[in-house]
Amino acid sequence: MKKMTKKILAGVLAGALALSLCGCADNGYIMKVDGMDIKNGVYLYYQQDAYQTANQKLNEIYNASSSSGSSSSSSSSSSSAATSSSSLDFFTQSIENKSSSDWVKSETLRLIRQFVGVQRMAAEKGVTLDDDDINEINDVIKEMWDTENYLYQLYYGFNTLGEYYEQRGISRETMKLLYEVNSLKSKLFMQMYGKDGEKAVADKDILDYIKENYASAQIISIPYNEKNGDVTTDTARIDELKSIAQSYADELNDGKSFIDVQYECELFFKQEMAEAEATEEYNKSPVEGKTLEEYVKEKVDEVEVEKLEDEDTYSVFQKEGDSSSIDESLLSYITTSTVYDKAVTFPSSDDGCVYVVVLRDITKNTHWQEENNESVLTEMKGDEFNDYLDVYAQNYSIEKNAYLVDTKYSPEKLFKQN
Repeated sequence: MKKMTKKILAGVLAGALALSLCGCADNGYIMKVDGMDIKNGVYLYYQQDAYQTANQKLNEIYNASSSSGSSSSSSSSSSSAATSSSSLDFFTQSIENKSSSDWVKSETLRLIRQFVGVQRMAAEKGVTLDDDDINEINDVIKEMWDTENYLYQLYYGFNTLGEYYEQRGISRETMKLLYEVNSLKSKLFMQMYGKDGEKAVADKDILDYIKENYASAQIISIPYNEKNGDVTTDTARIDELKSIAQSYADELNDGKSFIDVQYECELFFKQEMAEAEATEEYNKSPVEGKTLEEYVKEKVDEVEVEKLEDEDTYSVFQKEGDSSSIDESLLSYITTSTVYDKAVTFPSSDDGCVYVVVLRDITKNTHWQEENNESVLTEMKGDEFNDYLDVYAQNYSIEKNAYLVDTKYSPEKLFKQN
């Protein structure tokens, strides 16, 4: 799946997951914006997006208030504050001098103006989706509607994502339209801020931003396992694994390429496991005509490992707020150190492994920069572009079905708290 579609999918999912079951129909129109008919499902999608944003704002306000008012409080007080924050009655709160419900309605209309504005602007600038874009979107929508999803069966009782969305008032046609408009928005953004765009961001500014916000490393993880793959706490085996890890670090520091060392490591441990498993198999049921050594060698020789491409061996981390699950001390080393191109070992009892780590200068990682150019630019200029769209679409007229907006699809009804 292309990066563009992954990003759009994340955005669409984030909105759709918030809405309570409502059985809303997506076969009518809730309003006209600048003369464009807006389907019920489009409104519902953007209303859920607005509702999520409102909750984030309330949490930020509440947590900031709790922090400032409890600087001298005990940890138990902090725990109580967190509990209270999660149990706030959404509809008794105010956001930016509006009731929470009115804020959600206002934000929903802003997003829908953008939705229309993107289409109007794309037409003005001649920005369209090509066949590859359309085919990619069609493939993803087909998968969402036609492919059974175990997690949604487990947690929500629906067989497919499409069935899940339809129960939340978002039809297949609406989801496809949302993808298409988000894709147009992405193209408009890159036309403005990408290379040769009217507001193109200088390469130096992009590199400075990347260096300030990201770190890159190549990492080998060697789990604390016995030869057969079972987890071990045996100190002698763990010391052996640490010694093996150090040997790989030494090879890297002597100039051997990372992909060759990683290949060597993966092959070694897979062969070690094959040897242990073959030995156990043979001892339980000897193979006629073969000695133990012959049988084991045969199984070990069958082991194959694919050597990765160099660009696939890099891990990239955000310097602030990274959600990676690796050892916090290791993450701190990667995101704060500037000792590049030196391999070190990093034992981690928390992660149950020993790491071999080589910190790399991310400004030299041209492959990652090219692959993530749009994402980085969005971080740098996304808010500015959204402000630009808001100004572009701010004067659009809105003719709404008051009953649908204020009653049938009101925030109080769709997001009622139990």
